[in-house]
Amino acid sequence: MTIPSTSAPSFKRESLLNRLLNSNAVFGVAVAVITALLVCFYGMLHMNMDEISAETEALKERPYTVAVAAGRAETLLMQLRTLDDRLTFTRSDETVDSVRSEFEEIDGELRERLAVIAERHRIDAATAQSLAKQYEEFRLRQNRLIELAATSSTEEVTRFLEEDIDPLLDSMLAADADVIAGASRSFDQLYETAADTRADTLLTATVLMVAVVGAFALFIIVIRRKNLQQEHLQVSLRHALEREQEANEAKSRFLSNVSHDIRTPLTAIIGLTDISIEHAAERDRVSESLAKIKLSSHHLLNLVNDVLDMSKIESGRIDIGHAPFDVCDLVEMLVSIVRPQADTKHLDFVVGRCDVRPGLVVGDEVRVSQVLINLLGNAVKYTEPYGTVRFSVTELDGDEAERVCAEGLCDARAAIAEGHVLRVMKFVVEDDGVGMSPEFVAHIFDPFEREDVPSRSSEEGTGLGMAIAKSLVERMGGSIDVESARGRGSRFTLLLPVEHYEGGEGARSGLDPAAVSRRKAQGGRCDSLSELEGAWSDARVLLAEDDEIVGEIAEELIGRTGATIDRVWDGAEAVEALERAAAGTYDLVFMDVQMPRMDGLEAARAIVADCERSGRAHPPIIAMTANAYVEDRKRAYDAGMDGYAVKPIDKEEIFKLFRTYVPLDGKRA
Repeated sequence: MTIPSTSAPSFKRESLLNRLLNSNAVFGVAVAVITALLVCFYGMLHMNMDEISAETEALKERPYTVAVAAGRAETLLMQLRTLDDRLTFTRSDETVDSVRSEFEEIDGELRERLAVIAERHRIDAATAQSLAKQYEEFRLRQNRLIELAATSSTEEVTRFLEEDIDPLLDSMLAADADVIAGASRSFDQLYETAADTRADTLLTATVLMVAVVGAFALFIIVIRRKNLQQEHLQVSLRHALEREQEANEAKSRFLSNVSHDIRTPLTAIIGLTDISIEHAAERDRVSESLAKIKLSSHHLLNLVNDVLDMSKIESGRIDIGHAPFDVCDLVEMLVSIVRPQADTKHLDFVVGRCDVRPGLVVGDEVRVSQVLINLLGNAVKYTEPYGTVRFSVTELDGDEAERVCAEGLCDARAAIAEGHVLRVMKFVVEDDGVGMSPEFVAHIFDPFEREDVPSRSSEEGTGLGMAIAKSLVERMGGSIDVESARGRGSRFTLLLPVEHYEGGEGARSGLDPAAVSRRKAQGGRCDSLSELEGAWSDARVLLAEDDEIVGEIAEELIGRTGATIDRVWDGAEAVEALERAAAGTYDLVFMDVQMPRMDGLEAARAIVADCERSGRAHPPIIAMTANAYVEDRKRAYDAGMDGYAVKPIDKEEIFKLFRTYVPLDGKRA
């Protein structure tokens, strides 16, 4: 952001004003003038005794000022309650700094208001003094809350709010309400007694002069304090502006990078499509172009998924699964994915022995694999040909696991484990590639960050991968550390606490025994997709999809199972087709979620309701949608759907759904 040149003179004027306000000479002159005016006022008071009745209206200023101060104090106290509640939702460094800064700003004004109340609220001075004392105690607790927010869990912060902050705020608000009520009652009392004060005018004037001098002295002190606060605020604003500029620059780089990274695969897709059309008769060339189009499409999809994952993480909507899996099976799967990439670059991909105790663990296998694929993919990408990439997984022994857990690593996972045994897995990804500069390592986990390396400017990515990885690891209760040096490679260490899976099938609360056994049974089958093509020739499928191209692709993929396909174009037609069909006609229904006339969710509800009325079971309904958020899945299942497939759907997903819901033995799952 560029500051307009016209702001420079304004800034100079403000600086001059600040220097004048902080000048002792200026304050001395001001005090002398005020004192002289008060002496003149004292002398003139003798000549204005007959006019004192007209001045009785001024007596109302005291309760009015108290009422205004108390009203403003009430507003500021409510702002403090709202400000503290923010710490129960997010406690990032930026949020804590923001809360601290806003509290300092509110604190200055609130103390000024309470000083006015304590000085001028004479009807119930005890309440006013009590309010001031309570606020001094509150300031100590507030500072303690800010310290807790930076280091403690949500439960501790919430408990501190409920036990130490909220009761004190309630007490202060009640006392402030008493002050407001007392000030309101005093209006009439002061007005009625004003006529009786004429005899004491001289004495009152003397006291008033002393009070005004004291008030002005206090005013001067307050002004100086506010000047200091303003200076601190300006420093904070400058820092905030610098942070905002850095964030804007990072987002600008991200937009530039993602624009390039999206256009690159799109250019490849469009260009290769043109080549395929022009050389349609050359089968080998068309096949090669189509393979490259598929590769570019997957790359484009990964870019979109990265952006969506980051969006879900920032909005707190990321979902962490809780299901049993085998760590060594996961490692074997990862190696099978990464090794072909390493072989293509002639890398030495060294995989250590899976040094993990036997038995399943409970966690989010998909998110763990997402993090490790990101780390392994980066290691392969940024290692020169004939270099080395190492991958190892070990389980920390009892003493070492206790040590890292004692340092707080296991706290988040322990809250989920509910007393079950925790195990700590250590994943290490190491390479001897290009490495990273110390400056970039310090920001590697920040969103939108990519290191500018001229020799590798062709490398693509959104700059979100490592930010997503760190966020996922922290959500799973783990930690991720990096060591790197330019030209010497990098080493990433992932420590992840997981829960030991105890008991037999379905023994863990929240795990469906049928689903576990079905998954194991299916996982044990080694049928290839080519062997299964046409295996469901006796099955009949209803496909509801309004998009012609997507529908054509779906028909092609489903058709490879051998099933007969009936195509409809919206939810209403799907409902009508099932109403006309006899029970058991359709073995499976693929339902697009967003369609005209009647969407997929409404259609699913209608189908389930109709089948319940007629006393028959509805065929399994699979939602097909591009929305992958958890709440979208929940809406689909709440509508009565049985499965969920995220577009783009491939052949493997189609066959997986058939094996789940239309078993080859003719019995549905």
